[in-house]
Amino acid sequence: MPKRKNTIRIWLSLAILLVVTVAAYNWATSPETASEEPLRVTKSVPSSGKGERESFGNKNTKLKRKDLLVAIPSSSDRLPLVRGSRLWRRDVPSLIITEFWSDPDKLTRQAEFEGEKFEKYGEWREAWGCMKIGDVRAGVTPFLAAHLHGYDNFKWMLYGDDDTVFFIDNALDMLEGLDHNMPYFLTDHLWFPDQFDGRGHDHRKMHPNRSAPRCLPCGYQDPLHQPNGTSIHVPAGSYRAPEGCPCTLETLCRGADNPGYWGPECQWIKASHPGWWYFAHGGAGAILSVGLLRSIEWAKMERRFDVDGGVSGDSQFMAAVFDESGILPTDPGYGFYRPQMTLFDPGWRGEQARGPEDWGVADLGNDPMGIIDRLQYSLTKGHCSKDCEDSLQHMLTTHIRARYAVGDVLPQDVQNFTYGGPEEHRATVYLQHKLATMYDRYMEKKGFQRD
Repeated sequence: MPKRKNTIRIWLSLAILLVVTVAAYNWATSPETASEEPLRVTKSVPSSGKGERESFGNKNTKLKRKDLLVAIPSSSDRLPLVRGSRLWRRDVPSLIITEFWSDPDKLTRQAEFEGEKFEKYGEWREAWGCMKIGDVRAGVTPFLAAHLHGYDNFKWMLYGDDDTVFFIDNALDMLEGLDHNMPYFLTDHLWFPDQFDGRGHDHRKMHPNRSAPRCLPCGYQDPLHQPNGTSIHVPAGSYRAPEGCPCTLETLCRGADNPGYWGPECQWIKASHPGWWYFAHGGAGAILSVGLLRSIEWAKMERRFDVDGGVSGDSQFMAAVFDESGILPTDPGYGFYRPQMTLFDPGWRGEQARGPEDWGVADLGNDPMGIIDRLQYSLTKGHCSKDCEDSLQHMLTTHIRARYAVGDVLPQDVQNFTYGGPEEHRATVYLQHKLATMYDRYMEKKGFQRD
């Protein structure tokens, strides 16, 4: 009799286990709970401890918002955009460079409350040619901001226009795999000629351009990566990027096989001097290490920018960095082997989101409305496609481009938005708030939000 009872207990236990297993399987594979999460490379658990996402690489340090410095060039007539950016900049030290302001006492009180500082940098030049008013101020801003804030008071600088939005939690996740003392100029959104006639003359310009010379981070780790850009996973048309420790002309020229780019003495063939149709897109933003900014003497920059450069602010900035430090751009790496991905000001899967911009340039980024749509879809449905989730979890910036924002936003959305500034900035500030709040909700829901 005892043996029979034991047998019955065993069979009951097995039956219960089978029922639980089937129920768990059905729940996990149902449409309501299934999701297309990106393939995990290495686990990166944020401070909340709830979520996991594909990591940028090895994590060396735990970064906080106070380790960052936001540097924004602006002007007195665009201060509403600066105020609109406070939502995504919260708890991050910020320095805004503008030409003047009409009520300095009021502005200073507001700035102190928000943890930001303003500094004046006048500009006597008129806009002409490729330049816009404020281009010189845009070029000088990172150097001036680092000098004023103090090199011992930050590790990484987030540098972008006043209508650029950074996604701080994603940026911190990426930067934790890098050494801030290495001179890094981080971006994957570079202007570069798309076609050549074989004699060094360029034709169509486009950005971001995967064929633009760049390095990968020092010691970069990725299952698709092999040293010196030799991986078979390098997408067609991409520059074969070597690891840059740091990224110099010599590294780019000697570090990987890129025929047609360099002469025997590392002369530029496919691009002229950095800063002339080969430069980081200012609206997409860039991230600069304190190691880079320490290597560039502010006094030299002050003298350099006191002459008329005749080119855009982002061109002047890249030329200054190269001339004074010898450093060229480093791709953060994650999007390098994934042709559908751009981290700085992404479009959607490398496709053109809007028509040609100034000078007929093909713009493959600049898709803030698309990002909002993808965030909304993921928040509503619980997930979007693998590429969609991958982009949302790794994007670093988006560029609103204030002069086009009115055409992007539905009139009723703008009118319902509480706003006290000039009407021409209402749509841009609306998008700044929409992007910041939706991104925060998304990160919180996914369990990626940081302290």
